[in-house]
Amino acid sequence: MKLDFISSLRDVSPGEWPEIVIVRTGNETEPACFVHAEDAGDIFNCIGIVAAPSERLVAMLRTAAVTARPRAFCRNDATVCRADDPEAWGFIAEFEAVDELPLAVSEAISRASERGCGNEAELLDKAAYMTEQGIPQKVIISTFEQMLADPKYPELVPCPAVKFVQSDAYGELTRGLAYRLSGLNLRLIGGKGCGKNTLAQTLDWILNVPQYRMQGNAEMDKLDLLGGPTIENGTLRYKLSDMLRYIEAGADVVLDEGNTIKPECADVLHSLTDEARRIQVPGYGLVKMHPKSSFTITMNEGYAGTNYMNEATIDRFTPIQMSEHESVKEILRRVVPTASEHCLNVCDVVYCAIKSRIDSAGGLEPDAMTIRGLVDALRAEPLLGLRWGLMDNVAAKPQDQYTRLQLTELIESMVP
Repeated sequence: MKLDFISSLRDVSPGEWPEIVIVRTGNETEPACFVHAEDAGDIFNCIGIVAAPSERLVAMLRTAAVTARPRAFCRNDATVCRADDPEAWGFIAEFEAVDELPLAVSEAISRASERGCGNEAELLDKAAYMTEQGIPQKVIISTFEQMLADPKYPELVPCPAVKFVQSDAYGELTRGLAYRLSGLNLRLIGGKGCGKNTLAQTLDWILNVPQYRMQGNAEMDKLDLLGGPTIENGTLRYKLSDMLRYIEAGADVVLDEGNTIKPECADVLHSLTDEARRIQVPGYGLVKMHPKSSFTITMNEGYAGTNYMNEATIDRFTPIQMSEHESVKEILRRVVPTASEHCLNVCDVVYCAIKSRIDSAGGLEPDAMTIRGLVDALRAEPLLGLRWGLMDNVAAKPQDQYTRLQLTELIESMVP
């Protein structure tokens, strides 16, 4: 079909070339091209794929198909060529990108700036990011209308170097933002390195909310969550926990690996996460949550040291299952922008190979996967080379010797 389409272009002048439709197809990492919108999704009608799509095109495809027009023939290396060139391999197409923000969004930004939610440049940066991620306009406007003004602890407002990337307009970011704007608490579920903490940081950055992060563990008790009596200058006083102090001040409390704490300890959160949003602390008094405060729990299911959480606790948190990435190339590119295209491709192939073995019957255990290991290998690559970086940061990480051997053989067979 692709060759037929290219041949048809040779039969007419460039000014008469038809428009094409570019769409995202399932889990494929490269967008596909079709002659007609109704053909989109049928692989047999595909006339080609978009090689190395720009971030802007990827962003636009999160919300809808993109119409483009072929402008010239090109060779395999993307250089323009004549129609009669025997090495003509594909075509270069142009699409229109609209950069101007809708008036309603611009007005919401101005109001947020006047309320003290940040300067206009910072707010425009957030608007551009949300637009790039395909977040619907009504959610963007609501974000600026409800954004926290003049946070008490501005130094705790995250500014993530790498922000969360979602695959479509109603991905984890859009849903998490909509739930937070609706006053709900979140439970982010997924394996290691899937982006749970990146998502939590990105949400708090967008909303201008301070983040207080607590590491869950089996030794955590109610004193850690509530505080306790202490002696200051010979006087017995009740010292409120950091968690409650920040909850009073409008922070998002992130309980990392929340399913590692004992279920009876999590019961403390119940009165804070129901309609009352307050707790009576013995020896201190009543603590009320700030209207913008929230709780976020991150958790890995099925890992060693985790527990089943109390049903009453689970019911108070909206779950968001983090999706598995079919490709991590763009994620790695954002985290390690200096990495070469070759190294990014190699790491992506290694990731896909490990994922395939995890998904297969009798294959590798889930702990064989480590996106952080791929990132660390890329960071060390200029000094150490990619092979050794992958050996140490990916193959050597699992605690099980058999898994380490399997990963070592896999990487040795794929990375020279």
